[in-house]
Amino acid sequence: MNPLLPLMLLPLCGVVYADDHTPMMPDGSRDMYLGAGLVTGNAAQAGEARPVLLRPLLQVEWSNGIFVSSGGVAGLHLSQTAGVEYGPLLMSTNSRDPNDSRRLRGSPPISGSPDAGGFFNYYLGDDARLRTSMVYDTSAHGFRGEAGVQQSWTGLAPHHALSLFASVALASDSVMRERYEVRRDRGGVRDYRPDGGMAALSVGANWNWALSSKWLLTSGVTASRLGSQPADSPIVDRRTFTTWSTGLAYRF
Repeated sequence: MNPLLPLMLLPLCGVVYADDHTPMMPDGSRDMYLGAGLVTGNAAQAGEARPVLLRPLLQVEWSNGIFVSSGGVAGLHLSQTAGVEYGPLLMSTNSRDPNDSRRLRGSPPISGSPDAGGFFNYYLGDDARLRTSMVYDTSAHGFRGEAGVQQSWTGLAPHHALSLFASVALASDSVMRERYEVRRDRGGVRDYRPDGGMAALSVGANWNWALSSKWLLTSGVTASRLGSQPADSPIVDRRTFTTWSTGLAYRF
């Protein structure tokens, strides 16, 4: 397996729910990356601060199809058909308290409980695929999902790989309201009650550089534009924002 492929979609500030899954590893084997990286938080879209943080970088996939990521993602590949990936998915969300920031006053708390759902990916060729996921948000009691397309290149230069992606994130009424609703009777500046719909449009790039057979430098940048419902919330200070990450990982 090309050592660049398993981290092709591993921006430290984002979500990875299905890595390149061909070929299958021998029974009992595993593919594991461990490291650390700097990342700007993507919580600005929910009214929180965006400090630069040092985060662990972990990604493991076993030959039985189970995969785990330090991005708060775990799942299982069930498909045995070439060009198709699907399976169950577990995702974590950050907790939030209105007292975390003055700008969050009047917004609901978020418990950050694990969310469950599934993913489905369809390959358009060896290096392009459609990606979709849908999970039930157990904190908000609603659904959120994402659909996008990714194009990868592994032969542009020796030991380097690049991927570009574009995606749209959607959320139901209850998810939007947990993240962006504001009430004056809770201390907010004004009442605001959003509806479900498009949460954000995002485009980005990920670049991986295999320094050796074991060490990998991985970097990513994502530009996002919030949908009209989140953008109109009093807790959101800007509609368009950029997040980036860079880290060093060791392959076991």
